[in-house]
Amino acid sequence: MRLFHTLFLYIHIVSAVGSIGPLFSLIPIIKRMESADTEQLSGLVQSFQSAIIVIKHAGHVLVVSGIILIITSGWTWTTSWIVLTIAIMVGSIVFLARAFKPTLKTFGTQEFNKELFIKKLRKATWQYILILLIMLWLMVAKPALW
Repeated sequence: MRLFHTLFLYIHIVSAVGSIGPLFSLIPIIKRMESADTEQLSGLVQSFQSAIIVIKHAGHVLVVSGIILIITSGWTWTTSWIVLTIAIMVGSIVFLARAFKPTLKTFGTQEFNKELFIKKLRKATWQYILILLIMLWLMVAKPALW
């Protein structure tokens, strides 16, 4: 049982890295968008979208492995850091869906405004990084808040 728990802990940690790490690669991509022509911008948008897909799928693994870890450990679903992590996670799922997809969908349409597009992506990226870092802190520090 200990090996099983250790394996899922490892999977959980790797998926956390996969959920957070690609966000930092978006920062230079967004910076390059500022000076990119239309053809270059198209490639950068595709790279951005690919990173979001990696983040999303790593998040799925993160959730499943987290559920398994809670079930196989001594932690309960009512532990304060678990409750807060789940609450923030639910909010982050809604945020991720609303922050990037509608903005990315405007690319190549008449609604597209390069400056506004970049501004929205930059703001959403930093907000999502902050949200995920808060969840990471909760999982690492495991604060007893109540």
